Amino acid sequence: MIEFMGKQLENPLIASSCIATESVSNVLRLAGNGVQGTILKSCADYERGRVSGKRDFAVDKKLGYTYASAPFESEILTLDECLEMLRTLRPQTEMLLIPSFTASSLAPEDWIPACQQLEAVGADGIQLDFFYMGNLIGTDGLSGCIVSLLRELNTALRIPVMPKLNINLPKDYIMPLLVEGGVKYVSLLDSVRSPYFRKTDGIYHISDRLDAESTSCFGHWQLPLTISYTYTAVKHGLKVCAGGGITCADDVQKLLAAGAVTVQSATFLTRYPNRWSKLFDE
Repeated sequence: MIEFMGKQLENPLIASSCIATESVSNVLRLAGNGVQGTILKSCADYERGRVSGKRDFAVDKKLGYTYASAPFESEILTLDECLEMLRTLRPQTEMLLIPSFTASSLAPEDWIPACQQLEAVGADGIQLDFFYMGNLIGTDGLSGCIVSLLRELNTALRIPVMPKLNINLPKDYIMPLLVEGGVKYVSLLDSVRSPYFRKTDGIYHISDRLDAESTSCFGHWQLPLTISYTYTAVKHGLKVCAGGGITCADDVQKLLAAGAVTVQSATFLTRYPNRWSKLFDE
């Protein structure tokens, strides 16, 4: 058995925030396939307007790249939608439920009220999704802002928070700040911004429809980055929920060997929604 965020898990696999965790039916489907923990699709405290554009998704199986792009309102749940998901799920399942929340700044007042609401309806922990805030490095007083936010969240909540990192927050810079802020758990590694490629007549070209700044690229090539971040986090005493391009059981074993407590996957789930058990059966 594995203890993570107060839950006892029979295996270390957790469904990462992705298409597979954005609805009640999807999460219950995962539970029925043996998944014991899930990070819900990220949400934000905003009012959804008329959505323009659509979610786009492509896989290059030969090169191992996966690309995804969507307007913010197609990609991100509203806080109300996530709260309703938790209200519906909590009476139906004992699985580890970790909503993911994002805000537009590091100001505690932009995070604490929403996180308290998520806690009140049954969250076991909360992932703090810094991905949608862009590149924070270079912001005046960034280190102090991160530590202050984490300390205030830990004071305001009874459940743990788990920052989700990306390569815009260098590992040797951010890990000591998480410890200073009182964090015990860390989630990594988020997808990387990249141009979106299309294949026409056997030739790849950058799409002229999708903005590279709004496009995520993820896949097996991320694994060395994730392993490096995992080693650094473990060195600082953090409990790691590692992920980033998990495509087979061997990838899971590598991250567990690097010191991760649990391993999350979005790439595998998105590409093979009915084959999740392959990761832990092997």
